[in-house]
Amino acid sequence: MAVLCPILIALLTPFWLVLAKLASDPAARAVLVGRPMLALHLGLALVALGWIFGWPLLFLARGSFRRRLISIENGFVTASERGLFGIRSWIEPVSAYAGVTNRVRSSLSGVRHELVLVHASASKSVILYASPRISQEAVDSVSGQLNLAEIPSREAASFAPLHGFFHLAEPRPQLAAAQI
Repeated sequence: MAVLCPILIALLTPFWLVLAKLASDPAARAVLVGRPMLALHLGLALVALGWIFGWPLLFLARGSFRRRLISIENGFVTASERGLFGIRSWIEPVSAYAGVTNRVRSSLSGVRHELVLVHASASKSVILYASPRISQEAVDSVSGQLNLAEIPSREAASFAPLHGFFHLAEPRPQLAAAQI
């Protein structure tokens, strides 16, 4: 947001100057009336700038002001999201979730492990725990408490509900060492 706002202001400055000239000078308004395509081009350029910069700014503002409160009780996941445009709540049974996965994210700051409750709708997936390292015992414990299978992270990352993902929630046997 700190980068997009100054760029947007710099690009909108010529439009502001044109509007100020149109408001103060009748001759400029006469030129605009005489050449309607010029007005159309200016309007389309303004809409394009609004689309290119306004849409990402709106997306970033919505994300930075959104707060989410989640609780898991009595077999249900309850969420309440407060954002710029109001409050949205939803309730989903734990049985509707595909499983639990240990997702690893890396950045310049380091590696972060997240224990995620995976849902067919990405907006209903829930990060249960995040830390620099999550043990396999912790993953097994959470999946046992929620009565859900562990989903390998590579399969949870390519989550495609339209292609039949729900078979992954079934426990899979561990493969023995390959024999030659």
